Amino acid sequence: MILFRFYLILLLLTMMFGYAPNVAAENYTSLLSDYRHLMTSSQLQRQRVNWEKIIRRLDRFVKNNRLDEEAAKAMFLRARTWDGLSRASGGNEDAREAISQYLEMVDRFPGHNLADDALYAAGQIAEDRLHDQTSAYRYYRWLIDQMPQGDMYEAAKKRVIHLPDPVPEVAPPVRETAYSAAADSPRLEKIRYWSGPEYTRVVFDMSAPVTAQPHLLRGENPRLYFDLLYTEISSQLQQDIPILNGLIQRVRASRFDEQRIRVVLDLSRVLEYKFITLENPYRLVVDLLGKPSSTAKALSSTNVGQLGNADDSIADILTKVPTTQPVLHVPQQSKDVGIRLIVVDAGHGGKDPGAVGPSKVREKDVALSMARTLAAELRRQMGVKVLMTRSDDRFLELRERTAYANQVGADLFISLHANASKSRKAYGLETYFLNLAKNNQAAEVAARENGTTLQDVSNLEAILFDLMANAKINESSRLAAKVQQSMVSDLRPHYSRIKDLGVRQGPFHVLLGATMPSVLVETAFISNSREEQRLASNSYQKRVADAIVKGVKNYAATIDQVAKR
Repeated sequence: MILFRFYLILLLLTMMFGYAPNVAAENYTSLLSDYRHLMTSSQLQRQRVNWEKIIRRLDRFVKNNRLDEEAAKAMFLRARTWDGLSRASGGNEDAREAISQYLEMVDRFPGHNLADDALYAAGQIAEDRLHDQTSAYRYYRWLIDQMPQGDMYEAAKKRVIHLPDPVPEVAPPVRETAYSAAADSPRLEKIRYWSGPEYTRVVFDMSAPVTAQPHLLRGENPRLYFDLLYTEISSQLQQDIPILNGLIQRVRASRFDEQRIRVVLDLSRVLEYKFITLENPYRLVVDLLGKPSSTAKALSSTNVGQLGNADDSIADILTKVPTTQPVLHVPQQSKDVGIRLIVVDAGHGGKDPGAVGPSKVREKDVALSMARTLAAELRRQMGVKVLMTRSDDRFLELRERTAYANQVGADLFISLHANASKSRKAYGLETYFLNLAKNNQAAEVAARENGTTLQDVSNLEAILFDLMANAKINESSRLAAKVQQSMVSDLRPHYSRIKDLGVRQGPFHVLLGATMPSVLVETAFISNSREEQRLASNSYQKRVADAIVKGVKNYAATIDQVAKR
């Protein structure tokens, strides 16, 4: 009887959560065996699902074995699987994902004997399939400079001599991004450092606030790096600064891709560090904890002079930073502040496609296209500054999006999505703001957009109770109402069966933590064939964008907040 109850509980867990205990834990050997089986079967390779099954299993393995030796091999195998999938599908996006996976493996395990193989493979994809000679040159050069003992060193040297040497320090032409269109993107203007008796401080002088997160890479060649989103490099910046004080070998800055620059601190060893942002003027301050070598101490007085007029002393930082983390607080805007800056968020992106329609239209593509249109129309019709959380097919964590909006001081945050339902008949428009879910349907939408379960939504709602007092729920509700009303009224004259699903409340991760009025707009159901076709249409995207702009204008008028130009 006890055994029967055990199996009954096990069955219920499997039905409710798709969970079954892993009696025999996944191991690298079995993953490698199944990968090889896939590679020997042309029939299996024709079905994308077979590639994706291996990738998901490798994802889980890497997540559960982050620092294990086999994690490096699993990350390389995951990249190889994406590589194989890209060859089978012929898709450039799969090829770019394969490169991203190879580079992630190199970043995590730069000293592993497969790191040079990963860089060489990334260079091959860029050169042969994406015809991106600049990136190919960078990957081969990286291998040659950093991994001269690798077995792919000679092969990379043969490849690189046939590629044009990129012109140094000249910004490449890039697609217009939110910042480049606004013509006032943050600039990294200067990198300064000072060696103290117990730590070394590195300061990045910025022209404006910027989103940055530290990433510490361990291994034989440890590095601490920062990706600065939507940032330019000053023409006066010294981009490679040798320090060589026993803690830091050098600091280097360069453009990583068209959306960000990367600043890297090459470390002599793995160190503890502290990181903080300061204003007036804007600075990113990094303290590496440890005693520098005696050589550096002799130079410390010179380096103090390099710090200039900005006060980066410990005392100054402590006067500006609270000793405890404050609760979410949103200061009330005065009447004449106005709506000057709006952040538009294109939902999903990169490895997260979002919902996929019956004809394989992907939510991430629709959201990005519509976000670009909305950003352009907000600038044109309202004369406001508009920034985008992503301007290309890039993966961003949900909380990075509102963190960015907070960092740049946005007045409004608008996240664009396409809805989905198990029922292909479901259709319509709806707009959400952050609050507790009022019904199961709203909770299901929140769970889908959050990438979580309904139980996780319930847990999140408990957290929200602590945030309710300070979040701008009323203003978000008003903005959502104006946007929803405009979309319905403006689309009905042009399209049949425009269904008003109303304004709803939900605990969305992408809205959590926003310190400004914020909404999530579900522009149609991509799971519905009729609405999927509309979402893929430029004319529908333009009309939705125009309607949202109208809603924002109406919202601004009701609170008399339009900025005086």
